[in-house]
Amino acid sequence: MFLAGKVIVVATVLIVDDNAIDRRLAGGIMEKAGMATQFAKHGKEALEHISREPPDIVLTDMLMPEMDGLELVERIKQDYSHIPVILMTAHGSEEIAVRALRIGAASYVPKQILARDLAATIHDVLAVVSTRKDEQKALDLLEELQMRFVLGADTPTHEPVVGYLQDQLRKWHLCEGADLIRVGTALHEAFVNAVEHGNLELNSEMRDDPHGSYQELGEKRRKTLPWCQRKVHVTALLTHHEATIVIRDEGPGFDPRSLPDPTDPENIGKISGRGLLLIRTFMDDVRFNSTGNEITLIKRKPAP
Repeated sequence: MFLAGKVIVVATVLIVDDNAIDRRLAGGIMEKAGMATQFAKHGKEALEHISREPPDIVLTDMLMPEMDGLELVERIKQDYSHIPVILMTAHGSEEIAVRALRIGAASYVPKQILARDLAATIHDVLAVVSTRKDEQKALDLLEELQMRFVLGADTPTHEPVVGYLQDQLRKWHLCEGADLIRVGTALHEAFVNAVEHGNLELNSEMRDDPHGSYQELGEKRRKTLPWCQRKVHVTALLTHHEATIVIRDEGPGFDPRSLPDPTDPENIGKISGRGLLLIRTFMDDVRFNSTGNEITLIKRKPAP
């Protein structure tokens, strides 16, 4: 059971892995988080299970017999686009995982940090899924829509803004189904970067500390000058052809040229590049300003 804003999210997770030990590990983490679990040994068995009893989310290994994780992602996107897929990556599966993210997976968690990050990743994806709203009949009369948001250190969460932007992208028919979930994931990661690494100046390498120094320093800086006064500025321009979303923090920035290539399979297991990998994979165009405190994300309407 998770809290997405004030909404309680209860989910059923289908865990797909040919390794019984890994299935039990992932299942234990999910059950401890209050979720119902289902299991399959490979992609074919997973699809049979989904056809009988669709889960809320699928968590899959990449290297499996019968049908691997890549083909499973393709089939779920084709036949069950409303069901998000999260990948469990292990050494040797990085290149396949990058391909799976490009064709439809919603996120990924390296197996070596499942205990630390799996429950939070499931929560983030489910929060993205749960924010959809009804269509508005007046939409077709609009030529463009401009929006501006300002989030302070005292803003409880960015999820309502992500949900609202998702809802607008869906209404403008810029993306839907699995792509809408993926865009929500990219926006979530961009907000986390702006708040935690931009305004609060937290080093992602601190997340490896088992004593929670990353979270402790973040909470301290949210109440301490100058960090507590910094804001995140968001502008969005939607047309019937594309959405342009700009997220700017008030931190010192960085040199964008120093960023490693997160799409290189060798970097997929590195914590510091995970968010950027998801952003660049899920959006059609991603740009930084010269000072590194502003990111522009562009999502174009798919060709008919």
